[in-house]
Amino acid sequence: MSLMNSLPVTGWFSNLYAIEGYKHKEIARMLEIDTNTSKSQYSRAKAVIRDRLEKLRTLKINYPADNR
Repeated sequence: MSLMNSLPVTGWFSNLYAIEGYKHKEIARMLEIDTNTSKSQYSRAKAVIRDRLEKLRTLKINYPADNR
């Protein structure tokens, strides 16, 4: 499962904003939420992604691939 697919609801905001290219105002209108809610959810999604990538990096460092 990809990192983006494993995100909770906050991942929708990062996908709509960063990948699909929607503006926060557009996302807010589509989802009938406040623009600031879209911004805060995007910020939370980035934090989750950053945390998960750091954990993966740590795992890779601690358990490098066996290069035989």
